Amino acid sequence: MSTPGPVQLDLAAVRSELAAAADQGALQPLGLDQVIDGDGALGGLTAAVARRKRPEGPVTVLAAATPMTVAGRDLRAEITWLIGDPEWVIVGPPDGHLHADEATVAAARAAAAGSGCVVSVGSGTLTDIGKAAAPAGVPLIAVQTATSVNGYSDPFSVLLRTGVKRTTPTRWPDVLVIGPAVLAGAPGALNRAGLGDLVSMFTCTADWYLAGAVGLDPTYSPAVAGLNRRYGERLLELAAGDLLSAGSLAELARILTLSGIAMGVAGSTAPSSGMEHMISHLLEMAAGARGRAASYHGTQVGVATLVAAATWAHVRRAINGGALGRAAVLPDPDRARERITAAFKSLDETGAMAAECFADYSKKLRALAAGDPLAGLRDSWERHDAALGQVLGEPAALAGALRGAGLPATFATLPEPVDDTEARWAVASSPLQRARFSVADLAMLLGCWEDDDVDEVLALAGVLAGSR
Repeated sequence: MSTPGPVQLDLAAVRSELAAAADQGALQPLGLDQVIDGDGALGGLTAAVARRKRPEGPVTVLAAATPMTVAGRDLRAEITWLIGDPEWVIVGPPDGHLHADEATVAAARAAAAGSGCVVSVGSGTLTDIGKAAAPAGVPLIAVQTATSVNGYSDPFSVLLRTGVKRTTPTRWPDVLVIGPAVLAGAPGALNRAGLGDLVSMFTCTADWYLAGAVGLDPTYSPAVAGLNRRYGERLLELAAGDLLSAGSLAELARILTLSGIAMGVAGSTAPSSGMEHMISHLLEMAAGARGRAASYHGTQVGVATLVAAATWAHVRRAINGGALGRAAVLPDPDRARERITAAFKSLDETGAMAAECFADYSKKLRALAAGDPLAGLRDSWERHDAALGQVLGEPAALAGALRGAGLPATFATLPEPVDDTEARWAVASSPLQRARFSVADLAMLLGCWEDDDVDEVLALAGVLAGSR
């Protein structure tokens, strides 16, 4: 599934490849019309706005209050000069600590109303808000300012609903502008976070395949999975080199773009989001509920990927020991509701957060109860195991990539450290947060997601994090 050499990004070639896929009829259209990248990409903003702007309404630029630079110059002044006196809207609080909650999105949507073109300038959260705020039919141009996440090039936004992070269909940007000089102006920790987000391709692709194999996700597409996983080995090479150089950041941004496109054409974030992302979302929800900062999403995802890899090793070991020969341990709905209520009570005493999580999780419960969810795996485990082996990365290599990139490999060493109790809560509760099926759900069905199993997975992840 890997392609050697420097990362290439050719939208026309991607469209042709997807059109030739055996399952192309099930894929969503690729709505991202243009990517402007490489040296001088920011200068392409002038023509992109002039070409797409509607005659009526101003150009509205959405940005957080955080200072931004390009080659040592103020990025806001540069964009103003390139576009020609747009209307700037500062989204979120004066300190720049932006959250995609209902109030912030509503304020951005009101500010963008009546625009002839919307330009979002920022990292992942700001881009998500821009995709949610831009009026229907109005051109949206996203200027990517960091290699932090893969959500710049997809039609989804991660928004907060009653304190719970939910992936919400919004829209594609029409144009994505990726300038290496702009990326290099972002904090190093923010740029490194994108590598942490992408390391998850070695586990989330397996989760997506698994969900298709048990019949819980009909969106699984080998072609899209290949698009997402294509540059896995190149990603590990970038991690071992000078990741923050302009050339490496440009390649990292292209891999992130392909990952976002994979989600968009699949019509789901599943190609790039499995157990590891659910753990990170839970940590962010806990931090928000307790009024403290969380580490960057991608940085947390990198750590959680080692846990997901350890969970896969745990599950495959259990299956090799005969676990598939036993009847599936189906979750009891009443007990599941009690577990979810208990898991989220400390974050929200009103119960709204738990209710939101159970409403989504119950969809998975109903699907699991419709038949034997393990039947498809039992019938062809050798074939499935071989397919999984092609996408799952060597866990020690993933840990090495995090360390090589200067990223933490344990929850305790995150920039905003997470203690053992909260880390264990997030890992154990990860399958309870939403309807998506992951390796943790398979562990539950196999009867190997009890307290001792979670402890074993965390211990193995700790060994991986410390391995040399």
